[in-house]
Amino acid sequence: MDLKGWNILWELCFGLLAALIVVGNSLTIWIFLKQKFRKRAHFLLISLAVADLLVGLLSVPLFIVVNLDRSVWWHPYASVYVDIFTGLTSVFTLAVISLERMYAVGWPLRHRTLRLRAYKFAIVTPWILAAIVMSMRVLYDNYLIGFKGFQVVVSVSLVAPTLVICSAYCVIWWKRKTRMDNQNQQIQRETKLAKTLFLITGASLLTWLPFQIINIVISFGFGFGIGLRGIILIIKLLQFSNSLVNVIIYPFRIPEFKGALLRMLRGFETAFSRKTNRRRT
Repeated sequence: MDLKGWNILWELCFGLLAALIVVGNSLTIWIFLKQKFRKRAHFLLISLAVADLLVGLLSVPLFIVVNLDRSVWWHPYASVYVDIFTGLTSVFTLAVISLERMYAVGWPLRHRTLRLRAYKFAIVTPWILAAIVMSMRVLYDNYLIGFKGFQVVVSVSLVAPTLVICSAYCVIWWKRKTRMDNQNQQIQRETKLAKTLFLITGASLLTWLPFQIINIVISFGFGFGIGLRGIILIIKLLQFSNSLVNVIIYPFRIPEFKGALLRMLRGFETAFSRKTNRRRT
């Protein structure tokens, strides 16, 4: 089977990935909303899960449709706009989460006094920024802004969150290093959550950056031949898998999340067993 072009194997890979993203992030949102261990920091994780859920519900299916049928003119535009919005919302939210963790570990007393409005602002900001970048792409496609202006928007939207994330976790590492003798349980919990989110952020960047580097290269006028289409599809699959990273890491790093997930699965198992026994009787 030729993997250089779109075929049934790619359809299955992207379709399965979309299903896993939807199921995994739906469970994540349900657990964080319904369980008693919900904290203010978890509101940002819920926002991240919603952005990742939209990737599975909209971005991946539209990408599949574009590759299946290129005869309808609006398919590519819709796919690109939705991809930009959902992808950048996820990345911008990761940047905001890194800043929140930096504040929690570096300045714990001030962090405890943060009001709910600060978290509301932190949740809304990534969505607004992503919508602005998507709007700039719409303006560019309709020849309302120039190529150089769009270049600046693309470069800043990709580089800025990466720099923010790296800087925030460097501060966290430095603050933690200067407080090695601190046995405050609250600080230890905040630091542990910061380490978990660092793993998620690092894995997300590894899956997300290759395609964004290609976008930057293309924005500067460099093209890719047909022979490299298979590589681009692999990189695109890797980019979409970014929305599955948190679902995989949470159960291993957050005991409360793991416990809630296991209780829910046991509940499903019990309900299924009862239903099966009723049918037998």
